[in-house]
Amino acid sequence: MIKIQIIISMLLVVAVSAIVLPLATAYTLEIFGNANLDDAINESDITYVRDIIAGKVASTEQADANQDGSVDEEDITQIEEIINESEESLSLKAFTIYDQSKIATVPMPVERIVILNLASAEAVRCLNAEDKAVGVGTSMTEGANKDFFPELSDMPTVGKWSDPDIEAILRLKPDVVIADLRTPDTEMLEDKLAGSGITVLRMGFTYPDYSLPEMMALGMILGKKDEAAKFTDFAGKYIDLIEGRVSAIQESERPRVYPIYYTSDNLWKTGSNGSIVDMLCGLAGGENIAHNLTGGTGGMYPTVDPEWVVQENPEVIFTWSSPGGYSVDNDTEMRELWTKIVDAPELAEVDAAKDKQVHLMTTEVTSRPRWFVGLAYLAKWFYPDQFEDLDPEAVHKEYLEKFQGVGYQGTFVYPE
Repeated sequence: MIKIQIIISMLLVVAVSAIVLPLATAYTLEIFGNANLDDAINESDITYVRDIIAGKVASTEQADANQDGSVDEEDITQIEEIINESEESLSLKAFTIYDQSKIATVPMPVERIVILNLASAEAVRCLNAEDKAVGVGTSMTEGANKDFFPELSDMPTVGKWSDPDIEAILRLKPDVVIADLRTPDTEMLEDKLAGSGITVLRMGFTYPDYSLPEMMALGMILGKKDEAAKFTDFAGKYIDLIEGRVSAIQESERPRVYPIYYTSDNLWKTGSNGSIVDMLCGLAGGENIAHNLTGGTGGMYPTVDPEWVVQENPEVIFTWSSPGGYSVDNDTEMRELWTKIVDAPELAEVDAAKDKQVHLMTTEVTSRPRWFVGLAYLAKWFYPDQFEDLDPEAVHKEYLEKFQGVGYQGTFVYPE
């Protein structure tokens, strides 16, 4: 049996790309076989490999499609089978954020999957592939998430996304388990499934710098490339619109911003370089005052001193983890939190609080595949004149109806 090996490098660390890409959606698909380093594997990659063999162009890492250490005719065969979707297996690099990568081989086609976390469940539904699910983490069957994932809420459960029940997974005999990038540790998942024939895929779908190529990768794995392309086209339209307008704004004119990761009445935990919130803030044209700090989980979520926030004097404050969500039909809790921030005595001399430039968002529009909805809100809050024609709520509504198959409801931001 021929095994085609596609290596997908879903790097969630700062890396230097081989190509400078002008827009967020003009990504490099990090798949071995993507010889010319664009966003797809097609006939142009075969042409590029032929040119490498002929000595006309420089070789690239991805040109070695079969990962045998050389670029030759066998790589062309690999690429042809990738294009024709005739591969018997896919091998890809599974990453956590902090650990070294591991190669995961996925037998094709994939018919049975277990989904551990909410972001992955939403990504699977973006591709209209939830019928492949045979088991889910308990977060999809408990509380408010049952309303959002009705078709998954009655599935067999395999424990918490962060603490999976290995025996339950083994009983379901999935081809693939889709897990968060960093949680649980590999010792709690990959190591315990070793030798079972079950592949673990580590995917995020939430980090702005990486989520679109991740979605295309998932589309390849689940046989849903067309659906993945529809999603990336939809999200990319708004991402490029925002990035295009923001790029014309001078650095000196960009607002200084303090993001709050609100948990347990704590207003002083923030997000720094490498975090989802820092990426969102930067793409929306804000200057994150915490960008260069370190601390907390992965060194990306430090806790700061209130006096430091006063000294930095941000013009805008926003949270990306406020109460609210799909099943919340009023803004009571969000309004109470907004008032708490605006009236916080520690922030009395901070411009954002004095000018009431405080905005709240839930994790549903910041830490899921629909993070671009949160980006749209941030861009409009930062630059209301430049984005007068952008309606984030309408974008969200269309996403939910078109890619999640549910109607728009709930409370996701405050104030509107």
